[in-house]
Amino acid sequence: MLLALTCGLTLGWLLVGLVLVETPEKMFAETGPIESASAFYLIVTALWLASDMMRRRALERWHLLVFVTAAGLRELDWDKAFTDSGILSLRLYSGTAPWVQKIAGALVLTLLICAGLRLLRRDLVPWLQGLRRRQDWAWVLAVALALYVIAKSLDGLGRKLAPWGIELSDWASRSAGRSEEVMELVGALLLMQGAGLILLRRRLRY
Repeated sequence: MLLALTCGLTLGWLLVGLVLVETPEKMFAETGPIESASAFYLIVTALWLASDMMRRRALERWHLLVFVTAAGLRELDWDKAFTDSGILSLRLYSGTAPWVQKIAGALVLTLLICAGLRLLRRDLVPWLQGLRRRQDWAWVLAVALALYVIAKSLDGLGRKLAPWGIELSDWASRSAGRSEEVMELVGALLLMQGAGLILLRRRLRY
């Protein structure tokens, strides 16, 4: 039901975008309809998780909220909006950026690292067990993770291949960039679906 609803909303939003954008390139541009839809679903998923955490007083799962929120804010380019370089960029810490930005970026990185370690310690084994048992939530999250990994590899593909002497055509570079945006949108939809399945599973348990 949730997947059908989100897919229907996404289709409607993209159709509206096709009507309103001036060129097809703007569909895949930063802050375009596809990227804004990805950010919307990630932020809604984060709010959903936060609401469930507060209602059940399950604050020990804060690391999940951190990751989903960070992913949504990254889609909105907040990782680059308040600093001279991106928070995840080495240039921010090795360059001439103000110390306030370096400290703020380091705090955010520390939070993400702590959340990552906590995720591995608390949720990796249950997730692997879910995969072995063919549970739907585990496989939905696995597909979402695979899509994000592939999308990240396609980001700036021409730049990544240039040191190896491989030059991509304009069509190939454009197709890689567009594929990245689409994969991230599908990944966001699947993350919301996975979160819904997990929360439903807990509700039925109790």
